Parts: sequence; C-alpha cells; structure tokens
Amino acid sequence: MSTNEELTRTFNELDMNDDGQITMQEFAGAMSARGEAVSEAEIASIFADADSDRDGRISFHEFAAAWNRAG
Repeated sequence: MSTNEELTRTFNELDMNDDGQITMQEFAGAMSARGEAVSEAEIASIFADADSDRDGRISFHEFAAAWNRAG
C-alpha cells in the first residue's frame, strides 16, 4: 500500500460520518473502536496541532499536512 493510499484509508476510517471532516468525537470514537485508549487531553493536543484553521474539525488537507509533519 502506498503512503497516499494509507493516508486516505486512515482519514476515511476516522471520518466516521463521511463528511470530509474529522471531529473530536469521531476521532475519539474511532480510537475506541480500535481498542486504543486516548485521553481528552491527548485528543485536544492532536487537534491543536492538526486543525490549522481552528474550526474544530480536521479536513483531509489538514490531516495530510499533520501526517507529513509526523513523518
């Protein structure tokens, strides 16, 4: 699987309602469904880094930029 395919697949898994945006609630729900415990503080930190326009949601563009920064 290419990096772009992995990026798209991961975004789509987190965007649980398929609206092209990831909310904090969707992120928390997706992590819980994966069996991963993530605290509210950790989610807030992820969103502080990734949500560049500060609208409370992570778009695919913002997700890709954060993904590339994490390298």
